[in-house]
Amino acid sequence: MINYNKKQSTALIFILILVSIFFIFSCTGAKSVTSIEEPAWKNDLPLEKSYEKIIIQKFEVDQALEKNYPGVTVTCESTAMNELLKVSSISKIEKARASSVRQMGALIVKTRVTALRLSGSNAGNQNVGSEMAVNVRLIDSATGKILREKDLSRLTSTHTSSSNRGSSDQMLPYDLGKIIAQYVAAALGGN
Repeated sequence: MINYNKKQSTALIFILILVSIFFIFSCTGAKSVTSIEEPAWKNDLPLEKSYEKIIIQKFEVDQALEKNYPGVTVTCESTAMNELLKVSSISKIEKARASSVRQMGALIVKTRVTALRLSGSNAGNQNVGSEMAVNVRLIDSATGKILREKDLSRLTSTHTSSSNRGSSDQMLPYDLGKIIAQYVAAALGGN
């Protein structure tokens, strides 16, 4: 009889250990998923504060990329500003080299080009599609606090015919400029 109770106790302890391990792993997994998913939905909501002015800083780009693809970054920057004038309710939009002066009621749009590849200008590599990617930060000018940050990109297909690839490469900075403007306008919401 004693052996039977000892076997029951051992089995019960074993089951309790397994259940405990299961709960420990399930709880830690839920916490990490929550922390990853939480910012995603917050980035889709409009900013809480209203702004009267948008300051678009000169796009940052690596010197080698600028040398290999002259004018592409400037085209994207100008398109973003022009499109923002169309889609945003804020009519005061300026270009600036850097944020040296803190201004109340102003939102800084700081953009860094993180990838730039145009397949039409690289005849040796026809199987690689074109890509332009940027990191966009929305910064409150008065506080210097980063309110939002997002990576945006535009790709063209590697299956595009060579006659159409050149025109799609030319449109890449225009298309990405529009995407940047739409992102900023959406973040401003009803401002």
